[in-house]
Amino acid sequence: MTGKPIPLLAVVALLAACSQQTPPAAPAPAIVSPIQPTAGVQDIMKFMIDPAADFLWESVSTSVTEKGVDEKQPRTDEEWSEVRKHAIILTESANLLLVENRHVAREGQSLEDHGTPGNLTATESEEAIRNDRASFVAFARALHDVGASMLKASDDRNPQAIVDAGDTMDQVCEGCHLKFWYPGQKIPAFPGQAPETDSAR
Repeated sequence: MTGKPIPLLAVVALLAACSQQTPPAAPAPAIVSPIQPTAGVQDIMKFMIDPAADFLWESVSTSVTEKGVDEKQPRTDEEWSEVRKHAIILTESANLLLVENRHVAREGQSLEDHGTPGNLTATESEEAIRNDRASFVAFARALHDVGASMLKASDDRNPQAIVDAGDTMDQVCEGCHLKFWYPGQKIPAFPGQAPETDSAR
């Protein structure tokens, strides 16, 4: 049995549809980070992290004077707001340390205490970070976590939590410096002890 003939227009439409192939997908454009680092790690440390850390360390303290024991801690809304401000600076500055392609020191600058025995140059410090990026990232994240603890302490108005986080912050900062800044510095010895280097810790 013979079927009905297919109209010519239908044949043309079918052939045209078959000839239209989906063009290959264009390759995804390379992702270029919009972040343009200008400051060096040293700048972030000197102008952001160090001032914030010093403020937080000093915000809660106990000192003995001729007048008696002086307990310093934030008490007013304004004082706690200052603690919170510096905690935020510390926390977010830790993130800035992890921006890719950020140099340790800006072009033409030397690393602080350049030339001190046991200290690395900016180039040597960058190489040390490049060779052990994982440790550098871990230190920066630990500093971020300390800042977050300080921030929570300010929100909770908890002076003791500031002190506790301050102790951790000291360990994090010193540990990072010992590895990436002054791994060969000599530690002054206690009486009766031989001097040692930071790298021996």
